Amino acid sequence: MKRLFLIAVPWFAFVLMGVAFAEDTEATFKLPTGTITLEAPQDAEYKATLSPVNFPHSLHFSYSCQACHHNWDGNGPIKSCGTSGCHENFWVPKPDQADVSENGVKSMVGAFHQACRDCHRKEADQQKAAGSKSIATGPVACAGCHPDPHSQIENSDTALSIPLGVINIEAPEGVEATRGSVGFPHGLHFQFACKSCHHDWDGESEVEACSSCHSETEPSGTRNIKDEANQMYYLAAYHNACVTCHRDTDKKRKAAMAQGNIDKADLPKAAPVNCKGCHRSS
Repeated sequence: MKRLFLIAVPWFAFVLMGVAFAEDTEATFKLPTGTITLEAPQDAEYKATLSPVNFPHSLHFSYSCQACHHNWDGNGPIKSCGTSGCHENFWVPKPDQADVSENGVKSMVGAFHQACRDCHRKEADQQKAAGSKSIATGPVACAGCHPDPHSQIENSDTALSIPLGVINIEAPEGVEATRGSVGFPHGLHFQFACKSCHHDWDGESEVEACSSCHSETEPSGTRNIKDEANQMYYLAAYHNACVTCHRDTDKKRKAAMAQGNIDKADLPKAAPVNCKGCHRSS
């Protein structure tokens, strides 16, 4: 008997308010937290026999938004996977039928399985190659995502308001800054995982300011920001997170350009590594 996989268009859309990328903008989008149930469209050609997928959205904030929402520009609303011109064909065409989608892209069934199952497999392979005895990743078998009996529909109604534009980062109160504030373009960083910066965030509660943890206004050790004793020193935390990442990105750009025949659009975006590149004029 032919087995049909139940995959679906996510029920949510990220909501925009305001105009993105204006300096110190109030533009935000609503980030759904918790669990989202993925179901087959009502008008699907075939009746699905496997259960809906309860997708734990919050558990995936250790990945970049654009790892899944690969055509999102970090500015406009996130479109449904089944939007016209994207994965609009739910099922894979039969061998004797042409792919009728405009761009010949994968069906939604294929896209979801490639994005989810193949990512789980890749992570498992990487952990095995690293010698890990305990493999921690998502399911790869059908029943792992499509349980039997069918799972109960579960759509969390919680969401966080995430800023899209430029966030003004200033020195803590009481600190006499020697340089200007930093205009941080939050929306340009959605190609990185949320938790690469918000490393202690649980994916559910409100994101706290960095200074709520890195609250020390003077270095505890030497003036060197790499000194482990300065881990909670706010200046060391920002510079270690931002400048280190920018330098790594610059190395990747140079390595890619050295290979030649690289489309500029595929290069990692350049980021500032000097003081004036980040700090506004006082």
